[in-house]
Amino acid sequence: MKKTVLTLALAALLTSTVFAEPQTLKENEVEDIVIKIHDEAQQGGYELLSVNELNQMIASKENFVLIDAHPKAQFDSAFIDGASNFEFQGTFTHKWHDDAPGGSQEAFKTLLGDNLNRKVVVYCGGNKCGRSNTAALWSKELGYHHVFRVSSGIAGWQDAGFAVKTNQK
Repeated sequence: MKKTVLTLALAALLTSTVFAEPQTLKENEVEDIVIKIHDEAQQGGYELLSVNELNQMIASKENFVLIDAHPKAQFDSAFIDGASNFEFQGTFTHKWHDDAPGGSQEAFKTLLGDNLNRKVVVYCGGNKCGRSNTAALWSKELGYHHVFRVSSGIAGWQDAGFAVKTNQK
């Protein structure tokens, strides 16, 4: 299982725009990011999901809720079709008012729905963005059993060539 999670994390990292930055990451830097993402998922009790797996879930019309953890302005510029926006901070503090400037805990629960067995999929900007980790941790904290994080986020989604929506005119 650990090998599968590390493989997914590495695949997500490799599909991210993190490599489009002017400098290329060194192998040890890639390794550090992969281990960090793996450890966050393991400690948080949620699973990692690749953009290809998310695309398959969408194509098969699987029943799940998709949360983009960006601030509203970033969400409006590019989001995955079907995603709802709820802003989270990049660092989990265990304090709702610090972690979730996007709204109340009740509003987030309403967005996720009453079925604690429904799949919850969260994403943010990419492998260096911690907002999706915070969203996943709060989903677990609120009792949702099947929580997934797409660590490569919207950057990985776009790098894979999948379409995005926008609310900008």
